[in-house]
Amino acid sequence: MLDADEFECWIKASHEIFEGLEGRYDAYPLAASWTQQWLESSIFIVQNEHLVRINNLMSDLDYDVFGIKEQEAREIDAQFKTMIEESLKIGKNENIGFALAPYLFTWNFKRFKEYFTRKHNFKLDEYFKELGNFLKQKRREIKYFQNKKLVKDKIERNEIISLFNDLNGKLRDLGIHHNEPIGTIKILHACSPYYFPLIDNDIAETFKLKRRYETLKSSHYLRWMDSLKQWLSRYDQNIIEKLEEDYQRSILKLVDQALYIMCSVNFKKRIGLKVDDR
Repeated sequence: MLDADEFECWIKASHEIFEGLEGRYDAYPLAASWTQQWLESSIFIVQNEHLVRINNLMSDLDYDVFGIKEQEAREIDAQFKTMIEESLKIGKNENIGFALAPYLFTWNFKRFKEYFTRKHNFKLDEYFKELGNFLKQKRREIKYFQNKKLVKDKIERNEIISLFNDLNGKLRDLGIHHNEPIGTIKILHACSPYYFPLIDNDIAETFKLKRRYETLKSSHYLRWMDSLKQWLSRYDQNIIEKLEEDYQRSILKLVDQALYIMCSVNFKKRIGLKVDDR
């Protein structure tokens, strides 16, 4: 286990690396902010600078990395841009599905690639519209967790399992009828970033929460919450709160960035891309 100074250094260094590699136009801050607004008032506010950030993000997205051919990439990109233009208006917006769209689309693109490949006439705007309608129905249930903190509050196992499975089931129906744990977890985290931690398959396998090719389930996720709660509780909470204040991110997001750098990032590929960009 890292001591307090090592932990703080690890978080800070990892955050800087993450921002350099992935954070230039990351849609996560927008999705998290919009979701919190929506949970408070049933609306979220879009500003012109937000749309500029999303446009820059999409300009920076290299479809070729995901094996998308040029014609297909143009069609997917056109769908996304049309959805943003028509469904994210400057000012007040209500459908939270479109607020989550840039975040989920870019950070879970491998799955969306499968939707376009395997589902005839898949439409992004319909997918996120229906997701937003579903989340509206679940708003009260989701809001219950909004202000909870993993390091302080009880892990409410039955309620988490129920919400996890409901979200997973909806994403499964909207997609290709496969389980959707990564999308589920990203939505949970955006709704309650201090209570619901992020995790991906690489991190789950590194920590032996699951075997390779095994689907992440609610039981795995609860084990992850248990582990993080125990781990973070060993550190001075003043240090954790200071890190959160300095970086305007929950400690769960900061830990995820650090673990993502350690477990998920292919540095050779990333550095190669940066060199090519120059």
